[in-house]
Formats: sequence, C-alpha cells, structure tokens
Amino acid sequence: MVGRPMQDKPAVAFLGPLGTYTHQAAYEKFGSDVEYIEQNSIAEVFDSLSTTVDIGIVPQENSIFGPVIETYDCLRRDEPIFVRDEIILAIQHCLIVRKGVQLSDIDCVMSHEQALGQCRSFLETELPHASLKKMPSTSAAAKALLSSPLTYAAICSKACLTVFDGLELLNEGIQDQHSNFTRFYVVAKSSNEVPSSTERRGRALLRLSVDVSNKSASIMTLLAALRINYISRIDRRPALDSVPFHDMYFVELNSIAEQSQDIWEREIEHGLERVRLAGGAGKLLGIW
Repeated sequence: MVGRPMQDKPAVAFLGPLGTYTHQAAYEKFGSDVEYIEQNSIAEVFDSLSTTVDIGIVPQENSIFGPVIETYDCLRRDEPIFVRDEIILAIQHCLIVRKGVQLSDIDCVMSHEQALGQCRSFLETELPHASLKKMPSTSAAAKALLSSPLTYAAICSKACLTVFDGLELLNEGIQDQHSNFTRFYVVAKSSNEVPSSTERRGRALLRLSVDVSNKSASIMTLLAALRINYISRIDRRPALDSVPFHDMYFVELNSIAEQSQDIWEREIEHGLERVRLAGGAGKLLGIW
C-alpha cells in the first residue's frame, strides 16, 4: 500500500505486512487513532515520510541481537528525519507451520534475520539440518508459508495466526533468551510532527563525523568538544562519501534529572557548534 489514506487520521508507516512486531509496537503506541500504512522494508518506511505519511515506526535495537543496521543506514541520509519517541516491546518468537506439519517435517525456516539470530539455539538443537531463509519481516515469512512447500516453517509473532488463515502454532517462546526486547524509534519529518510520550524530553540522538581533511581530528576529539558527559550509547556506520573507512557516529544522550528542558537543549546546540569548530560535522537527529 503506497497511497495516503482518505481519512483525517494521521498516517503511520510500519514494516509490514500486518502481524510484524513493528506493527504490534505501532498499535501499542497509537491504537486505533491512526491509519496504518504497510511498507516492505525499513528503508521504505523512511522514504514514505517525504511523500505519503506523517509518522514511521522502525526497529532500532534488539536486546539480544544488537542494533538494526538498516535503520542506522537510513539515518545516514541528509533528509529531514527526526526521532520523536521510542517504544520498547517484549519479543515472543513462535515457530509457525501450515496445519498438520510436524517438527520432523521441517527442512527450511523463514524469518527476518534478527529473528533467526535470536532463535539460534533452538534452531541448532531442534532443526539442525533445516536451511534458513531470510525474509523482509517476520510477518512476510508467515504469509509466505501459505504458498511454500509443506516442509517450510516461519518464526514470527503469535499475532500472525490471527492475520493468516491455515497456520498453526508448533512451538512458542523459542528465542534464546526470554529477556528479549526490541526498541523502536518513532520517526517523523520534523521535531513537531508527533508529540513525545513524556512532558519532559530527556533523550537526544546526534550524528557526528570527522572532516577527512582535518588530520588532527578524530571521534575522540569531537566527543571531547561536545562536552556532554551523559552519553548512553554510540553506534558507527560507514559514511556516504565514498572515502574508505570514513565513518558516521550516532551518539545518544540522556539529560540529567535536575536540568531544565531549555538548558539541556541549549547545551546540545552549543555542543554541536563546538563539534564543528573542532573539525567535525554534527547534526541533531532526534529529541524525545
């Protein structure tokens, strides 16, 4: 689905089809107050923000499998994208098959690469000879079962059983760790597109990169120039300038409790200016 809904409700893009964990996270955040727009990939969620929808939900990190690379690759762009909130969802992976299929029948398991990685121990123990097939989403794997050989299975959410007829649950809770959570970013075209879930916006996301012509600068130089000590995480991806081993750094910040909103936002602004003076590029990618 690519067109904008006719209704007056805000449009929210998510990694489809229906039944994905991203769809579940979006529904927990917005309920029935919005129109949901399926997209085939995380990149398409970002792309849709400039043409068809107001808000997007994208996975940022899983507590077992780590950061979602495609999300950070999209955040490398210079398009006007702003992180406005986050959602944390407990993940419960299930092994789904067409009705009547037994565990011993399975010779191929389909799912998103994150889900395959999160269920590695189960797959190695219970299905050591089955091949693994990466799919655009967990729900796409469930949908593909309907037209796949009977020997195929999918790893997806239990909610997929209510979306696709003819499937049944074979195993529930097959993830390697039961403390399995995924964090999602709520992204928009501007900082005012969607209100944050809290009155006080205490988190921020910056993108930093070193000027390759400045031989004395490094990411450590830029972090020192930032002068903000409450960094909660740093992620790294290759820059888009075709310079070998030139990277972009995504720096997430937490404000201190006693700091006012205005003071904290000014501190971020001044920190980014110091980054530029130190031989780097800095951009505010989100505040929530």
